[in-house]
Amino acid sequence: MQKQLDKKEWFNKNDILEIYPIGITTYKSRIKRLSSPQYSRYTRFNSLKLENSNLDAIPIREIHRDILNELFGDTRRPNLSDTSKVVKWVNNCRWHWFGDIVPSKTLPNELKGKMKYLFKSLKNDGGKENNLVMFYSIEPNSDDSFFHCHFLIRDDLSVLKEKEITNRLELVCEPNTSTETRIYLKKYDYYNFGKRGSDYTLKRLEYGFEIMK
Repeated sequence: MQKQLDKKEWFNKNDILEIYPIGITTYKSRIKRLSSPQYSRYTRFNSLKLENSNLDAIPIREIHRDILNELFGDTRRPNLSDTSKVVKWVNNCRWHWFGDIVPSKTLPNELKGKMKYLFKSLKNDGGKENNLVMFYSIEPNSDDSFFHCHFLIRDDLSVLKEKEITNRLELVCEPNTSTETRIYLKKYDYYNFGKRGSDYTLKRLEYGFEIMK
C-alpha cells in the first residue's frame, strides 16, 4: 500500500521510490540538488554482524517530507503501460478539480472521445491555450452494461471557473435534473479529501485511462 505523506516525517530511498514514479538513476540525480542540510539526515541500520567482518551497521540517508515534492515531484508523464508508475504520478500531482460524468448508454471508446473533446475545449478556452493537465479513468456502471468516467483536472494558473467547466461537461453529458445526477464537479479540497479523490479516480484502470497535458 502506498505510503501517505502525512503519516511520516522522514523518508529513505526505498520510501521515495515507492511514492514517486522514478527509478534509481533519477533518484541519484535529484538527490544531488539538495543543498539544505536541515532536510537530510543519516540513521544507522543495525544489520546482522557477519563472521570475520567489522561492519555492524549501515548509514541510511533520509529526506524530510517538506522537501520531497520539490526534489522528486516534478516528473514527466509516465509510460501508460506501467500502471504502477501512473498511480504514483497521479497521486503526487496537485489537482484542482475532481468529478465524474455518467452519460446515458455510453461505451468506453465513446467516453475516450468525449474526454479528449473536453480536454481540448478546456485547454483552448477563449482561443488561448491554458496550462492544464487532466487524468481520467473509465468504470462500468453498477446498474446496466454501460460505462461512466471519473476525472481530475490540474489548473496551475487558476483560469477555469466552475461554471465554465460545467458548461463544457454538458456538451459531453446530459445535464443534471431534479431526479438524476449525471455530472459531478467539485474543487479538490486537500484539507478534507487528502488523497481520497485521486485514489477514487484510480480504483479501476482496466477499462481505459489517459493522462492529457
